[in-house]
Amino acid sequence: MSDPILVPITDLAALRDAGIRYPETVDGWRWAFRVREERGLTRAFVRQGRRVLVDVPAYLHAVRGHAV
Repeated sequence: MSDPILVPITDLAALRDAGIRYPETVDGWRWAFRVREERGLTRAFVRQGRRVLVDVPAYLHAVRGHAV
């Protein structure tokens, strides 16, 4: 996997620029973080103190891995 690109879950514009279109809201991202273990997204999120960041390559890999 490539180097991590870490984007805060509150920076929707940067997430869209990175190629992620869903979830579309900050609340949606917070929900995805809360259920990350159940959805297989554990490696897609990184915590730095209280900040929650999305590891973009890991997120895209996890989402593509669950595509039907």
